[in-house]
Amino acid sequence: MGSTVKPSNRNQTSTRSRNVGLAFAVIACAASLWYFSRSPVQLDHDGYDLTIALYRVCNQRDAEALEEIHSRLNQLADGASQDDHQREALQDVVQEARQGNWRDAMIACRTLLEEQVHY
Repeated sequence: MGSTVKPSNRNQTSTRSRNVGLAFAVIACAASLWYFSRSPVQLDHDGYDLTIALYRVCNQRDAEALEEIHSRLNQLADGASQDDHQREALQDVVQEARQGNWRDAMIACRTLLEEQVHY
């Protein structure tokens, strides 16, 4: 009788780890391409102030204050005085923080603020 060789758990785990690592590398590359290909966002006075407040909220991981900033962002959007790129960038940061990615949101705020040196 012929015997079939079953893959060991060690081989399955090794393959799974390699696949997870590969997937993570692909995601990291895609995120890097997106980040470096986008153009800097110019913030107006309100957007700059809101970004500073959002940075503080993310640093303190304050979900209640995050919702206040989200409301303020919506009010500014209704006023139509805000640039679409600015509004989208700030909404992306709020969404990132809402998902619990406080550090990534804080880094995004800092990046937005650092980009203002060009303006």
